[in-house]
Amino acid sequence: MGWLKNEEKIEIRSSVFIPISKNNIDIVFDYVYDREKFHRWFDFIPVLWISFDRSHLDIGCIGTICFTMPLFYYKLKVTEVVKGKSIVLNGAGGPMRGKAYFNIHPADGGVILENIHILSGKNKFLHKYYVFCLVPNHLAFMNWRYLVLKRQIKKELERNKKLHK
Repeated sequence: MGWLKNEEKIEIRSSVFIPISKNNIDIVFDYVYDREKFHRWFDFIPVLWISFDRSHLDIGCIGTICFTMPLFYYKLKVTEVVKGKSIVLNGAGGPMRGKAYFNIHPADGGVILENIHILSGKNKFLHKYYVFCLVPNHLAFMNWRYLVLKRQIKKELERNKKLHK
């Protein structure tokens, strides 16, 4: 059924500035790389969550992104990790294909955590479903979850400071 074949892609981006000293930048990377830390800031069960098959997002780790409203899922596999800088994931199953990136860029007074998705539905119907039902809320969701992330990083820095006094 050639009429269903999809060639379109959608790129969605989100980013957050995290004020942090240069000697603590690795903490930001750990909140993406470490499965337990990732779950604490990203997941919003029962609406949206990611389940990973390993404790860290190392090469070969597969994450299944699950949505309940609207019902949807897809899988991404970690294909590249540059410690302290980036994680690249490729489509690994489900109705979507493409790539996702987590990049950390140094900035004055902190870092910028950037999340990029370049995805395409396996057919036109799935692509349009993703574009019209899920993409419009992506930025608002990520901005909200970034607030949770910033709060958790701030608490960890405060705990570390107390421990080292």
